[in-house]
Amino acid sequence: MDVWIYSVLTLVYLILVIRMGVDLTQRKQWLAYSSFQLFVAFSLAYDNGIIALGNLIGEGELLIVLSSLRFWLHAFATPTLILVGYHILRSSGAKFANRSITSVVAWLITLGLVIYQIVGFTLSEVQNLKVIEEYGVLRYMAEGHGGPPMMVIIVGLVLLFVSLIVLFKHKWVWLFVGTALLFVGQLISLPVETGTLTNVYELILILSIWRTTTFLKNSTDRRPR
Repeated sequence: MDVWIYSVLTLVYLILVIRMGVDLTQRKQWLAYSSFQLFVAFSLAYDNGIIALGNLIGEGELLIVLSSLRFWLHAFATPTLILVGYHILRSSGAKFANRSITSVVAWLITLGLVIYQIVGFTLSEVQNLKVIEEYGVLRYMAEGHGGPPMMVIIVGLVLLFVSLIVLFKHKWVWLFVGTALLFVGQLISLPVETGTLTNVYELILILSIWRTTTFLKNSTDRRPR
């Protein structure tokens, strides 16, 4: 059953990537911070897509190469959610977000997490991939793969902080729900025979981020000038 879930997740992400691309084109915002969420959505579409196609591609060098790219995309894309969070802060009207130091800190955290993930994990992971088959899905995982790395936890905490500001300033709950669900989902083990729960939580988070940026953009456009 997991192969179908991964396939559906991939399809949803691809639709979301197209929708984000159309929005960015219409608003001429390809160079805005919000465009990084498209990069993250694309990386997750690729991640789920390669897992879904694992059985079709088969064990071997091709799947190893394609799987290695999953880890590299994760290292470069996921930290950019810090920049998306910074964009949400600015759009929410938080005064401290307009200070130049806030922008510098956001970039430093993002670049620091990219370097940390590559040096501490990715370089080793892509050299130590092992094939596993579970719930009907064939994929390559890094040996010794455990819970979420520190990079993911830091990104999640930053988004949680941002979501609370948006909740209090705009009474918009969905970013908080999407972020909190990702944390709670890691702590609670559901009696479901699947390996896709984290991937589902990730999709909910990305959808909540996209809806939040859209909501705040529309709210800004409606403000009297």
